[in-house]
Parts: sequence; structure tokens; C-alpha cells
Amino acid sequence: MTLDEFQPEDDFLSEISHKLSNVSIHVLPATGELIEQSDLSTIKYLLYSSEHYKIKQSIEALRRYLSQDTRSNRVNDILSLDILPRIKELLALNSDHSIKFECAWIITNIAAGTKEQTDVIVQHEFVDVLFEMVNDRQYGLEVNYQSAWALANVAGESPSYREEMISRGLSDAIALILDEIFDEINDATYFVSGKMYISDKVYYAALDALLWSLANIARGGFRTAEHWEKYVYMFNILSKYIKLEIKKLEIEICWGISRILHNMYGVDVFYEKIRITTHLCNRLAAILGRGSTSRLVPAIRTVVNISSGPNYWIHGLIDAPILYSLTRLLEEQSYVDLKKDVFLVVSNMASINEDTVDHVLNHTIVMQHIIAHIRIPGHIYEDFRWVPSKSHACLKIDEEWRITKEATWILFNIITIGRDSSIKQLLRLHPTLPNELGYLLNYANLSTEICERVLESIISIVQRTNKYVDYRQYNKNPIVSLFLQERVPEMLNTVHDNYRSHKIKTLCAKLSKLLMASEEDINQTAAIVEAGNMADEFGLPSLEEIKSKSQKRRIIRGMEDGDVRWIENAVGGLNI
Repeated sequence: MTLDEFQPEDDFLSEISHKLSNVSIHVLPATGELIEQSDLSTIKYLLYSSEHYKIKQSIEALRRYLSQDTRSNRVNDILSLDILPRIKELLALNSDHSIKFECAWIITNIAAGTKEQTDVIVQHEFVDVLFEMVNDRQYGLEVNYQSAWALANVAGESPSYREEMISRGLSDAIALILDEIFDEINDATYFVSGKMYISDKVYYAALDALLWSLANIARGGFRTAEHWEKYVYMFNILSKYIKLEIKKLEIEICWGISRILHNMYGVDVFYEKIRITTHLCNRLAAILGRGSTSRLVPAIRTVVNISSGPNYWIHGLIDAPILYSLTRLLEEQSYVDLKKDVFLVVSNMASINEDTVDHVLNHTIVMQHIIAHIRIPGHIYEDFRWVPSKSHACLKIDEEWRITKEATWILFNIITIGRDSSIKQLLRLHPTLPNELGYLLNYANLSTEICERVLESIISIVQRTNKYVDYRQYNKNPIVSLFLQERVPEMLNTVHDNYRSHKIKTLCAKLSKLLMASEEDINQTAAIVEAGNMADEFGLPSLEEIKSKSQKRRIIRGMEDGDVRWIENAVGGLNI
């Protein structure tokens, strides 16, 4: 089972949402003098000339004017000339492919502007002409990809435009071009130590534009599930291109795959048609192990979305050295913004079964970081209370709280799902864990979700360790004795009174009874808890009751992620 959680996207996750102007493309560098606003009237005059070279000179000047500066006032200057009908005419009818390319470039940069500027392109019916330019190979690869880029900018404006573009086949058209040139790219590439590179500048420019366009169109916000066949095609193409060892293209490919998997969450027929290969997971691990932030963000988001999918996808991540690659993001302070995503992946991994729990437990560095985040961010615990630390003002507190939430989810999954031997290993290697969990209850402003996870984790620890005869001291459970020593029953009374949540009040009451009963007669309590019906009669939590709350993976939803119906469900489930 996977839970939907709504979380507006962080700033660094919005970069795929931006439309993109073409300001520097290698095949047509902006040479010569700058084009000034005062030149536009002359340029317009030349645009309507019957002489080919004057038309070409004019259209190149318009492109250069837009490419020199991407501010919206430049676009407004062009729109004020009232020349869009002429540009559309040249794009549709002129036989010179270079002029078509320049026209498509101009439309690309206009569509990259404000909503109003993009709407003007739609209102002047450029979409039909651009579709023709994308689909007809006689115009050449440059015209094909520049027209696709222009349409992708239109699609980037809103979910309704994206849905229209996908419905009309833009994603299919782009994927088809990429599919057609893949063999040609193979012929034009060279391999070093098994890594694939590309040297042809025209192919590089085409891939740069087409992969970005496909990734942008892949965004959701509408009824994406109805278009699953198109998403299968997009996924298969991007998975094919993941072998390219080109930094810029890795970014676009990872963003595209991430968005596709997110949009297709819960679409069983999509799951049946695609494969999360070991090669894909190994490539993601490689990017995470050495990439810059611009590559790390889409790569980790892709791994998050794989971890939120069917159970068998998780095994692909386990077979690849994903956790080893993720340790880098945990150890370097510069990647604090990505830690919550790392922890979400680990939590989803640990939610499957006993074997996946062991996989997480056996990664020492990962576990050390998880335990280290069972704390109140920016505070230290002393004399039975939390006090602000010196570093409090320097921390990104909201980010740290998200990391703490993920850490409590990971531990809850491990404690409830793991084998008895795994729980013993956890407590042996991290003997202060019960203390750390208990301390969290002594913080008045603990979120409802974290409080629930902490209470359930403590209940599960007591339930599990009550059964371990070899773990007892003087026929007592030392974990229970520790919780009593740390005043957990008194904390439970305070938590019970401070929270309105019926669930938290119930958990507090059951944990309090469990601690007292375990201290009085550990054998009887262990037997009662293991028998579900008897546990209910005595007001104690049963093993199955707590375990049923684990084995839940989670997926984070933003405002325009995935099928709109899932977004609505996630927003509707907000606890405010």
C-alpha cells in the first residue's frame, strides 16, 4: 500500500516546470552588432519583402533580438509589430528550411514568456503549423526539434495545454524522432571504458531540445492515467537514452523518467508494460554517486518514484548500489535539502519485507544517520527537557523536521517488519534508540504524524522485546525498565492531554497499559499481546494491530504532479 502526501514542490524541484528560451545554440551563433529596439521598424519592412535574402536577414534579426535578452519586454516589442501572421506564413509556406528554423526559434522564445504571450501563440493558430513542422522529416532535423521545443513551451504553460498536446500526439512525435535517430546516434558515438558519449554537434543540439521537450510534456496535472500508452512510449525511449554519459542530457532524461513514473502511479496496465531494469538503476546510482546538484535532484526524484511503485521495482534498487551512492548525500552538509528524499527512499525500501529491512540495517552509515535524526531539530535534550542549541538559528528547521519525520517512518518500518534477529541487531548496535524515541515525547510541539510514529514504534519495541526470553534481566524487559526510568508514563499523560487526535489518545492509553502490564507480568502480557482478541479485551495493542500500520510506502505530490485525481486525494488528506 502507498500513501499519498501533499507537499508543494521545493524551489529546486520547479526547474523542469519552467519554459525555456533558446538563447545560445551552436549552429547559429548571434554574431554581429546588437539589434536595438529602434531597428525593429526596418526589420519589419524587410520581413514583407519579396526578396529572399532580405526576408532571411529580417527573420534572423528578429531571432537575435529575442535571443539577446529573455526579458518579457523583448517579446512585447515583437508582438507590438503585429507580424505573427507573416511569421506563420513563412513557417508554413517558405521552402527555405533555414527560414523555417528561424521562425520556429522566434515562436519558441515567445512561447517561453508569460502566460499572456504564450496564449497569443495559441490564438494565432501556430500549434497546427508547428505540429506539421515536427512530423515532416523533409524539413530537416533542426526544424523538427525547434518546432517541438516551441510546442513544449506551450505545453509548459498549463495542465490543459499539456493534455491537449499529449492528446494530439506531440509526445509520440518527439519520441518517434528520438527513436529514429537512436541508431544514428549509436553510429556517431564513441565509447570509453564502456561509457557512451556523442561528438556530433547537430545530434547533441537535437537531443538537448527533444529530451527537454519530452520531459516537460511528461508533467502531469490532468487525467494522465487515460494516456498510459503514450507514457509507456516516453518511458521506453528515455530508458534507452539513459546510457548516454552526457551531464546535460542526464538531467533531462532523469526529469522525464521521474515525471512519467509519478504520473503513472497506480496505473496497473502501465506497470505491466514497462521494466525497471538493473541497468537503469545502476545508471541512477552512478549519477547519485558523482553528480552535481543539478543532476542529483532529478536522479533522486526518479529513485523516489521507483521506490513508491510496485514491490518488485524495489528489488531493482536493492540489486544496484543505490544506498552506497546515497550515503554521499547524507554525509555532505551541502546536500541537506536532498536528505528527506534519501530518507523517503530508505523508508520505502524498509517497508516491503524482512529481507529489505535487513538490506537497510546492513548499511551502517545510513543507519547512523537515521538514528542521529531521531531528535528535535535545533535542540538538545538535558534534564528531561529540550533546549535550543547554538546551531538552531543556522538550520533549515522545516527541512530538518521533514528529515526527522522520515527517520521515524524508517524506524517504525524496521521495528515492525524486521525479523527478531534484526530487531536484536538494531538494539545491540544502537542501544540508545529507545531513549531517543522516549525523549521525543517530551516535546510539546511534536507534529501529529511524528507523534503517532513514535508511539507506535515504542509499542512495537516493547511488544517485540517482551518475547525475547534471552533478553530479560531478572525476568524483566530492560527496555520497559528504561522507559519507566525515563518517565515515559508521565510523558504519555501530557501527550494524551495536549493532542486532540483520537488516534494519539488511544495510542497513549494502550502504551501506558502495555508498560505497566509488562512490568508486572511480562509472560502474561506477551501472551495477551500475541493473541489479538485477548489484547482488545485487556485494552492492550496487539502485534497485528501495530504491524498493519507499517508496510506502507509513500509518494509525495506537488501541485502539478501526477494524475489530477491523485493530487486532489492528497490535498484532501491534508492535516491542517
